[in-house]
This record gives sequence, structure tokens and C-alpha cells, in this order.
Amino acid sequence: MGILYVICAAVIIFLAFKTNLALGLLACAIVIAYAVYKYIPTFWAVKAQKAFEAGDFKESKRNYKKAMDTGRAKLQIRLNYVYVLMRTGDFEEAENLLNPVIRVSRLKKEEYRNMAKQQRCMIYYKTGRLDEAIEDAEEMFNDGYKNTTMYAMLGFFKLLTNKNLNEVTRFCEEAYEYNDEDRDIRDNLSICYYRQGKYEKAKELSDKIIEESPLFVEAYYHGAQIAEAMGDYQRGLELLEHVKDCRRSHMTTVSEEEVEKLRQRLALRAGKRA
Repeated sequence: MGILYVICAAVIIFLAFKTNLALGLLACAIVIAYAVYKYIPTFWAVKAQKAFEAGDFKESKRNYKKAMDTGRAKLQIRLNYVYVLMRTGDFEEAENLLNPVIRVSRLKKEEYRNMAKQQRCMIYYKTGRLDEAIEDAEEMFNDGYKNTTMYAMLGFFKLLTNKNLNEVTRFCEEAYEYNDEDRDIRDNLSICYYRQGKYEKAKELSDKIIEESPLFVEAYYHGAQIAEAMGDYQRGLELLEHVKDCRRSHMTTVSEEEVEKLRQRLALRAGKRA
């Protein structure tokens, strides 16, 4: 559509200038005004994405808000904005933006509906509605909506329920077979092995995550837990030292309090002052 627009605009401007200068200038002004009107949401969204990649979630949120305020933002921009709102802890606003998308019943929007429901599951979890999160996620998964994010999210939810560990492990192993390079899927399976007492297998996965995702809070925390279980308290302390360099957001699943409690316990066991 973009190339077609450029070609049509060029033809219109060319024909206008062939007629006379004033008409050509008017055609240029109209084309530029239309381009600004049409593409300004994308302009703000691009700025927002750059800010997001730089870790400036507040600036990203401001720019996505400007894109949304035009009233012409595409659904993908809306969903990206929702994700940023989740990062900044604005869960109520995020849910209010998702609900209209989920209510759309047209077939061409089905993928967006699923993406929106997937995001809403995380909002449910972050706002204390884990049962609703699991119910929606399992319904989507059983209906055939399976991707890396769904496997990772549902595996994490299952770990939170503390239900049959062998059953949860089988699911997380299935997820690992689906995508063995995703950090969240690896982390889930590492936790399963840790809880089963299979510390070497848990450490192997944990080390891979730390090596490839050095800004992932959960990787260092869970790695330190594994080190504690293996009696390597010094390594656990060294891993937790990296947490301060990681990016945190409201989507981080390990609190600073949990990290500090583990650090103090490891320091005590290592015979050092916390």
C-alpha cells in the first residue's frame, strides 16, 4: 500500500505541475498533508519502539499515547502500547484497551484477538487473578493457539499453582521441545528440575540463560537458588550481584525483597556478614 501511495502521489503531482505551477504546488501541499495525517501514528509508534528498546519505558509510553491520541493507530500499535503499559504497571488502562479488541468477532481479526487475550492473561496474573489467567490461557491453548509465548506463560502459571510437579515438568519439557532457545521456557524447565532435586540439569539450563540473557533478573535469582541447593553459596552471591545491573519493570516476576532475602541467607551460610 505504501508503494502504491507513492506512485499515485507522484503521478498526481506530475500531472498537476504539467498543468500549471500553482496547481502543482497545491497538489504537493495536499499530498504532504495527507501523508502526515496518515502516517503520524506510525511516526510516534516508531519513536516509542526505539525508546522501549533503550529501556526507557516511560518515554515509550508517552510516544505510544501520542500515536493512540490520533484515533488512527492500527491494532498492532495498540497491542504494543498495552505491552508498554504492563511494563509501567498501568494494568487497568491496559485491560481497558484490550477488551474492545477481544470483543471483535470478525475472522480477519482473530489473530489480534488471541494476542490481546494472551496479554490479558498476564494482566490477570499481575492483578491477583491467577485462576482467571490460567482458565483463559488453557482454553486458548487447548483450542490450538500455541506459540512460544503461550508455552512460556502457561508453564509459568502452572509452576505458580504448585500442583503435580511431574505433570508440570512434562508440560515444560514439551515447551522446551517446541522452542529450546526461549529464555522463559528454559527458565520454567530449570525451575522444574530444581524442584525435583535434579540440580545439575537445572544448572545446565540456568547457565545457558545467564550466558545468553545477561539482563534477565529471574535467571540470576533462580541460578542463585540452584547454587544454594548445591552448596555453592559463594557462586550464589556472585550471581545475585548481577541483579542490580538488570532491567526491572512491573513485569519482572522476582521482587527486590525476594532477592535480598536470598542474598542474606546465602551470605549467612557462606559465613559472611549480609
